[in-house]
Amino acid sequence: MASDPLAGHRVLGFDLETTGLNSKQHRIVQFALIGCDSNGEEIHIEDLVNPQRKIPPEVTNIHGISDFDVRNSPSFKFYAEQIYSAISGSVLIGHNIEQFDWPFLKSEFLRVGMLMPEPLVIIDTLKIARKLKLPPRHQLASLCRQFNISLENAHTAGADAAATLLLLHKMMAAHPQHFRRPVEDIPNWTNSRDSDGENTDRLGPSIEDLPIVDGSNGWMREASDGVIISRGRNRGRTLSEIRISDPSYLNWLLSPAGPLEKEALDAVKASEH
Repeated sequence: MASDPLAGHRVLGFDLETTGLNSKQHRIVQFALIGCDSNGEEIHIEDLVNPQRKIPPEVTNIHGISDFDVRNSPSFKFYAEQIYSAISGSVLIGHNIEQFDWPFLKSEFLRVGMLMPEPLVIIDTLKIARKLKLPPRHQLASLCRQFNISLENAHTAGADAAATLLLLHKMMAAHPQHFRRPVEDIPNWTNSRDSDGENTDRLGPSIEDLPIVDGSNGWMREASDGVIISRGRNRGRTLSEIRISDPSYLNWLLSPAGPLEKEALDAVKASEH
């Protein structure tokens, strides 16, 4: 790929194994976060969790984790801080994560009285497979076969998390035209309802062709009608428009917490005159 929207971010494949399918009633028995930090350092966090309830035999038959396996494992509360730190600010990738893994995680954090971590973005590879209209079936194992990904020990959190991360990279490499956009915009694309993909893709490549404003780290580009934002919720809008419609966003851009360096900050200030 000419550009990798994942570059420079902490990127983590995420998967859970549980005692059942209902996030309100059932509990986590295994979790895995596998990937790398923004500096390229490998991250591999994987452990068994004592769910403090019985694991049904029919569920053990799927993921292989029994009451005996978790008898000496800590409860979720023991791992909560570690999970919170890893996920916060990350690009979190999972297969059916929005419907399964994330609701389970929310329930567990609620039980221990902690706020949920806030990833930079959540990417669901199941939704991407459907958006790309890949041949069915869209279960993780089926998609791994389509993309020649070896999935040994399927239905263990570590194997599934690693396979999901690799699946995303394979889908991006096979369909690069859809991923020429900031990583924050990938969920917007997967959730869009256009029939052929042209409507949502028309803006992306045209923005990417515009020159980057020095010191903006890719957040601002020079357009014929002024400087525009090329990432996040105001993508495609000029600074003049944002100054009227979303001044708090402009304040963030100008703050020390924003992504801009001095040259870009000067460009924003100059646009006020």
